[in-house]
Amino acid sequence: MRARGGRRPVGVPAPLLYLLAAVLLVTLTWAFVVPPWRAPDEDDHFAYVQSVGEGLGLPGEFGRRMHSTEHRLARRHSQAEQDLRLSWSPIERSEAAHRGWEDADLALSSGARRDGGGPSAASTNPPLYYLCSALPYRLASTGDVFDRLYAARALSATWLLVTVVGAWLLAGEVFGPRRTLQLSAASVTGLAPMTTFVSGSLNPDSMLYATWAIGLWLGTRVLRRGLTVRRGVAFFAVVGVGTLVKATTLVMIPSALLVLAVGVTRLVRRRRRPRAAASALAALAALAALGGAWVAAARLLDRPAMFQVGYPEGTVVPQSPVRLAASYLWQFYLPKLPFQQEFTGFPPLPVWDLWFKQAWGAFGLLEVELPGPLYSLLAALTAGVLAASLVAVLRARRAGRVDWAVAAFFALTTVSLVGGLHWTEYRLLMAGGGPFNQGRYLLPLLPLAGLAAAAALTLVPPRRRPAALGTGLCVLLALQTLSLGAVVGRFYG
Repeated sequence: MRARGGRRPVGVPAPLLYLLAAVLLVTLTWAFVVPPWRAPDEDDHFAYVQSVGEGLGLPGEFGRRMHSTEHRLARRHSQAEQDLRLSWSPIERSEAAHRGWEDADLALSSGARRDGGGPSAASTNPPLYYLCSALPYRLASTGDVFDRLYAARALSATWLLVTVVGAWLLAGEVFGPRRTLQLSAASVTGLAPMTTFVSGSLNPDSMLYATWAIGLWLGTRVLRRGLTVRRGVAFFAVVGVGTLVKATTLVMIPSALLVLAVGVTRLVRRRRRPRAAASALAALAALAALGGAWVAAARLLDRPAMFQVGYPEGTVVPQSPVRLAASYLWQFYLPKLPFQQEFTGFPPLPVWDLWFKQAWGAFGLLEVELPGPLYSLLAALTAGVLAASLVAVLRARRAGRVDWAVAAFFALTTVSLVGGLHWTEYRLLMAGGGPFNQGRYLLPLLPLAGLAAAAALTLVPPRRRPAALGTGLCVLLALQTLSLGAVVGRFYG
């Protein structure tokens, strides 16, 4: 059926709709299977949401407790506090313990929800994600503390749907409207076990993944279709929104400026200088208005705008910081050499233990891992997909179908994120801290991994692509089943 004027009606493609339904079901399963506060930093993120939801304002005020009395009581009775010290302690599920918590919770004063809001690992984060999460918290305010946590988790799960749509649209810009390739890229993005686990917990990373996926699509759209005021403002506004979610998005600004520079240069070459100037000014204004809003607000409130790393008193700054940084980078990716300084707390090969294994699957407080041999199989699968995608890119290059501006945008985004993570970790090491990096910090790049999978699929003859895609979906769903099984065995076995 066609709409008036001969145009086809606009709607959600059926494959995307089915994928969104599957992703939502799987992510909500994670949200309700993982016990309360058994996800990375979730206790601090909940404290932030509670501070906002209870009208206390932004957390971080010195002299206040990190967590409210109600929060600490629930953690103690569910053994969440013990779990931080004994990673393999079981959760408390007995009826007697539940009645004990209920009696203690009923005896709390009306201010037991409102005596938190102190400094925590999350209190310096920008507020947008927490303001959004405060809405389901308030809607569940008549329930107990667990009801409010799970309500906030449910909203967090829906951000993954935005991430999947962003990956679908990104693949459409790169490959054109080829449903098999779009479904491949979006499926890898939305059904990777760590993505569903993190998105199903109370964590701003879930919204961060969404803003990055949409930002990657909009930046690619500018490069493929040309810079206009509307496209430039949309792209830079999303980048600005991302900085209000988490300061990690600041590393996307260099690649955003690259997109703007390419767009302006192409317009100038076509003798459209007024349009180039208007588009550039409007885009930068959108970024300044949104990205600068939190910085200005934080300054007015006399609080840090982001997590800051400094040298504590008494720290001896190395005399050869370049050599030490080179040694750190070497040891992150390659085995330590005998003459190199050893960094405390690091595994033998951090790139494998901290990035690869945790990016594929490390659940709970990162102590729940998949079977060891499975990581080796996943490494072989990852290497095979990357090699096939490289072959596909080389074929496209010979055919003149590679847009090098888009490739540079993806490369700079990747390098900026990886470099920013390394710089933060190195600064923490110099400040006397331990390892900082985790595999989930790489997940904003997952739409690019989806593109790699879709590129690899182009090597398969067209008539066999549906079968290859179906096999890939089965692998992802099998990984989901194994991952959920590992969590259930850990906490409920």
